[in-house]
Amino acid sequence: MTTPVDRGNDYSFSVVSNEVSRWYVGPPADEPGRDAARLELLAFDLLSDSPAPYSWFHEVMEAAPSPAEAVDIWPPAYRGKALVTLLAWLATEKLTSPDACVTWHMDKQQGPDSIGRMLAALGWTQFSRQRKGRLTHLRCRPPARAEFPQADEFCARIGEASLDFEADYGVFSPRRIDDGTALLAEVALAEKPVGTVADIGVGYGPLAIALVRNGIAASAVATDTDSVALWLARRNAVRNGVAISVTCDPNPLAVPPTPLTVCNVPTHIDAAQSRQLMAGLISRSRAGRLLIVVHRSLEERYARYLRNACLKAGRHPGPAHTVLAVTGG
Repeated sequence: MTTPVDRGNDYSFSVVSNEVSRWYVGPPADEPGRDAARLELLAFDLLSDSPAPYSWFHEVMEAAPSPAEAVDIWPPAYRGKALVTLLAWLATEKLTSPDACVTWHMDKQQGPDSIGRMLAALGWTQFSRQRKGRLTHLRCRPPARAEFPQADEFCARIGEASLDFEADYGVFSPRRIDDGTALLAEVALAEKPVGTVADIGVGYGPLAIALVRNGIAASAVATDTDSVALWLARRNAVRNGVAISVTCDPNPLAVPPTPLTVCNVPTHIDAAQSRQLMAGLISRSRAGRLLIVVHRSLEERYARYLRNACLKAGRHPGPAHTVLAVTGG
């Protein structure tokens, strides 16, 4: 498991190992005690001053965490029910000791009844319910074993590479390469080869993997705020024979400087997140080439960030997106 390191607003962590009495999956309503542990799904949910140790989802999925007698799960409302089956498997196979109880905490809009039926179909038993306002607390016991829920898959050709991807559990663009990533890949594939490319907001990894497979980079480093997406990015990298290192962090400077940085700027982020993202990307541009793709409706907003930093950006327009290209120096 991991525990926070006090580095200001940095989300870095160090690895420790100890037993815990309770796992909290997702952002809990109350701060866990020191004998509990948090399993973080999103970087923005992490409290840097929390006394409780924490682990990232993508790290726990590849490790053997200490099981606990109780697990509390707050499934993200925006992810739909696809993630529930994966969290149910995780609780059964990795987080719970024998005879452990799991409590699912769900908003009314998430459909607690339908989630309860999903869990019952997966072998969960001894249900008890408690409602407090809009929240339903569903307490039950997991089965002794669970079958791993295979992710939805699709194939795509990017450049000269034919690639296979797992994309599921509520991640962005699960059934195809989204238009912004496709345009950014087209522009990036015309770049000179580099040793390492940084993909900021890598998602499940299509752009970084495509650039390495097409010989634009020998390896990739990547960030994302979604630890579930990073787990898929790692799996997809292995599947496609690509070397990639991932970091769950909203700060583009969480990975080392690289001669090429790419970023598909999210459409729906608030002003503070936009400022932090662009400040980090602008800093990265001092060390190398920066390519960002933005929706055409937001192009002026992000071009203004670059102008205010005295950076000149070339434009590569597409039907609904534009790639802004900045030469480092």
